[in-house]
Amino acid sequence: MGKKEFKFLHNYHSHTIYCYHAVNTVQDVILMAIKNGWKTIGISEHAPLNTHRKFRLNWDTIDDYIQEVSFYKRKYKDQITVLCGLEAEYDGSQYEYYKKLRDKKGIDYMILGNHNIGNPSDCKVWNVNNPDLFQYYKQYEEAAKSGLFAYCAHPDIIYRYYLKWDADAIKIAKKIIATSIKYDFPLGFNINGLRMKLVDFDYPTDMFWELVAKSKAKVIIETDAHDPYTMSQEMVDKGVALVKQWGLEKNLINKLTLQSKHLKK
Repeated sequence: MGKKEFKFLHNYHSHTIYCYHAVNTVQDVILMAIKNGWKTIGISEHAPLNTHRKFRLNWDTIDDYIQEVSFYKRKYKDQITVLCGLEAEYDGSQYEYYKKLRDKKGIDYMILGNHNIGNPSDCKVWNVNNPDLFQYYKQYEEAAKSGLFAYCAHPDIIYRYYLKWDADAIKIAKKIIATSIKYDFPLGFNINGLRMKLVDFDYPTDMFWELVAKSKAKVIIETDAHDPYTMSQEMVDKGVALVKQWGLEKNLINKLTLQSKHLKK
């Protein structure tokens, strides 16, 4: 019997106008997912932080976001599973704050998406700044241990700013992979990055994923959609083709476990 062909049916990473840098409405995302024949669509808006409000939810809008997703969750329940999530950076010293987000009524899951290094609330730039690989890994490890996150989005984003594949880059990649396996913390293969990919260091980062392919780390494909094109079958096909090219098919998982068994005490 031949190997069963992988079919992308569950997407847990998408964005809407609630984050102020996407063009899709909540209903747009859901209807596109239904059109694609997906079984699950998770909307994972950027979580509130105290000082950086331009590109994310804040406490003034998070309830509106949850209520709107909940409305469409009920409306389309016979056609697709709709989940309400958050994408968040992580600072271990603020564990209780992140736990408050994760436990907020109506939030089904959170995913880790470290776009900056250091205390996220102090971030003034919407990018990884001062790319210290070891500090980046420390935040990743703390997030994996916390049990608050279902998986790590674009774990290779740091290489887009580090721009080297030296001994330290390889060391940190291997540590990320080992931690993923230790804490059963899947790694997100980010399709959205393909639209911006000009060099190998842009994510998905070739060298990083080739190391993942040699491991037993779990990998989940994510669209990270901010517009209709990133949710298109064309983009999904590009992502799946790269997954096959880089030997990651054996690492793929289709669905997430939304609650971790490693919750920090």
